[in-house]
Amino acid sequence: MGQEGVHLAELVTGIMLLMLVAATASSVNKRMQKLPLTIALVFIGIFLSFAAENIPGFHSLAEFELSPDLVLFVFIPTLIFESAFNLNARQLGRNILPILTLAVPGLLLSTAIIGLTLSLFAPFEIMVALLLGAILSATDPVAVISIFKQLGVPERLTILVEGESLLNDATSLVLATILIGILTAGTFSGAVVVDGLLNFVVVFLGGAVVGWLLAVAAGLLLGNVESDPAIEITISTILAYFSFIIAEHVFHVSGIMAVVAAGLLMGSWGKSKISPSIEEFMEHFWEYLAYLANALIFLMVGMQIDLVALWQNIDLIGIVVAGMLISRAVVVFGVVPLVGRFPGVEAIGLPYRCVMYWGGLRGAIALAIVLALPPFEYKDTLINVVMGAVLFTLVVQGLTIEVLVKWLKLDQMSLPDNLARIEGDREARVEGLSRLDILTKGEIFPKRIADNIQDKSARQITKLTAELQGLHENMQADEMRTILAMRCLVREKSRYHELFSQGLINEWAFRELDHTVDVQLDGVRHKNVLPAAKIETSIGKRFSQILMFIMDYIPGLSRPLEQLRTQWIVRDYGVAWGRYRGSVSVIGQMNRIAGEEIDREIVSELTQVYESIQLQVRQLIDEVGEQYPEFVEASMEQLGQRLMLIAEKDSVEHAAETGILQPGVAGKILKDQSERLRILTQDNMSATFEIEIEELLRKVPAFSKIETKRFELIAKYLRARTYPRGTDIIRQGTAGDSMFLIARGIANVTIKQGDESKQVAALYAGDFFGESAMLHGTPRNATATAATPCSLYELKGSDLDKICEAHPEIRARVEEIDESRKSSSTHVNHEPKS
Repeated sequence: MGQEGVHLAELVTGIMLLMLVAATASSVNKRMQKLPLTIALVFIGIFLSFAAENIPGFHSLAEFELSPDLVLFVFIPTLIFESAFNLNARQLGRNILPILTLAVPGLLLSTAIIGLTLSLFAPFEIMVALLLGAILSATDPVAVISIFKQLGVPERLTILVEGESLLNDATSLVLATILIGILTAGTFSGAVVVDGLLNFVVVFLGGAVVGWLLAVAAGLLLGNVESDPAIEITISTILAYFSFIIAEHVFHVSGIMAVVAAGLLMGSWGKSKISPSIEEFMEHFWEYLAYLANALIFLMVGMQIDLVALWQNIDLIGIVVAGMLISRAVVVFGVVPLVGRFPGVEAIGLPYRCVMYWGGLRGAIALAIVLALPPFEYKDTLINVVMGAVLFTLVVQGLTIEVLVKWLKLDQMSLPDNLARIEGDREARVEGLSRLDILTKGEIFPKRIADNIQDKSARQITKLTAELQGLHENMQADEMRTILAMRCLVREKSRYHELFSQGLINEWAFRELDHTVDVQLDGVRHKNVLPAAKIETSIGKRFSQILMFIMDYIPGLSRPLEQLRTQWIVRDYGVAWGRYRGSVSVIGQMNRIAGEEIDREIVSELTQVYESIQLQVRQLIDEVGEQYPEFVEASMEQLGQRLMLIAEKDSVEHAAETGILQPGVAGKILKDQSERLRILTQDNMSATFEIEIEELLRKVPAFSKIETKRFELIAKYLRARTYPRGTDIIRQGTAGDSMFLIARGIANVTIKQGDESKQVAALYAGDFFGESAMLHGTPRNATATAATPCSLYELKGSDLDKICEAHPEIRARVEEIDESRKSSSTHVNHEPKS
């Protein structure tokens, strides 16, 4: 074996040893719970550094070092992606302004303060001092987040700390790169500053765009994969690493921002693209990778620390730490409160700010940046100073953050969470007792032992019941209402996941319903607003609406635009059907959800709320059924076929598990079923919305007297248009060169006078509108909105001229109706504007 083979064997041996050490440390730490794992690993790493030089068997660790490439290209994509993937994107959105303030202007201010402090009290040039400030302004809250999870702190605090870290890592790296460029060039001027700021914006936002686009592509790929863990896990892994590499090396923008954007999108929109059976496995996979990356990083941080060098630079480290603490205080206690004064921004209280201040630990990013510095006069000194600052935050702040959280009482559960904990514990013990009864009926398990266990469990259940009663006795009516509303929404959310897993709703409906429940849970928790029938607009839906609006003004896109609009009616129907099933589930289980402790009047109130939701969504379903019975029939047939295929698939999997079918045979059957399910899912429902021209023209007064055989001529000029419920067909004040004929559906006509809008008419199948603007070249004088899903036909003015050459009576009839409407006090009811 050559030298290369020996080196590779030592490398693998060293990695395995580090993994063994990490696993052992994790096991011991779980039992002792004396130190956060990451901090314990740093201490172990310091010991390993000593052992590698002095203890036989550890020599393979001697050459291990924390290189910048190892951190940036191996560990960081994993850690950033896992954190973003599991972060609540909706909660991040609610707190995005304070997080962005901390991550961008806050970090720039921190850099300036640390840099100024060092330039005054340390032997560093101003640019070197600013570089060190940028490096040490990036937070790494891994140890803090693990403590938060153990203590059960409020979710908002976790989002603020973790969200800041995700974004300021990218800011710090971009800023440090710019400062390194200025140092290398050796010139500094106003033009350089302006150029640097512009470059900062482009690199920062460019990385987010690259990550977003790659995540969209990965999501679309995942949507075409059916329950294949190998492929789905591989796609997510490729996304995490390729987003970083492509952003950094192809587009030269922020790789960290690319990974953040990719992780956030995959953790929200992308989760509905992952097969339900794979979702939990994927979460465990990324949790393991993050654990491994963190363990190896902090072990190697400890191994990299040179205590002698740190002692020699203790004065500089003290100045740096003071600068860090001062800058952090200015940002958290000075800047963040100002953000809370903005309209719509929830203020961050003093206890939260105290934890955010002291929880601003430094870690892997800072080390990676300083280790990657090009050779220059201060490099070794900066490495030692950064090592010392990181060690201070990990040991001093990391070991005391738990004390601070408890002192501020942020570890205490809210009333709903405390109730849920006690009720869950009690239900679990009751279930355990029932299973014990089953065991004793077999006459094998000793009755004496069973009775002893039963007595202990019964006493514990009695104690938990007493705790619950104590909490319930002190609850006000508003608290009971909030708790019951949250339970109902949680039941809804669970039901939608069941429907999606069973194939009864598609991924789009699941995503919209899941988003709606999350938003309404926030409303209940923070604003005491009860659940409502309204479907909240998700980011995906808002994006599609903007896209359709833009396409409406681009020539040549009428056909794909029509397909999108038709698709929206199908999607809205699926969402309404799912919401109906969710409300039925909640109403059917209301008494079980409420339990005995919730006041009966409040139970009745929430029942009425869900009955109202059920009634409203049923009306939406019936609207589509009345206007498009063909679509509803085809949809129900597709649903039935899907259910049959899923049942067949479950049957084959069960037969394979029990040995009735050989694995190879079962695999072939399952592959065939998956293909049939894929084809069924892609079945185009647009054809069910097509309306016979003859059916429409018989209803329109202007065309009703024309011979049926002439309808074919007219049909050539009519363009089908489909509009989902709530969409503006034409808008007041805009120009219009066409009229619209309603084939199916109802359109409401409104006029705007000043700041008020007034509905003046409702148009039905056979009505037409828009003729006045088309005939006279005037702006539309009203807005027509689809009150139900609508199928219309658009007739351009130029095409009407061609039709009227053969049938002049049509123009006469249209003009007659137009004059009648203009002379009538209600003419605007029939002639909205687009």
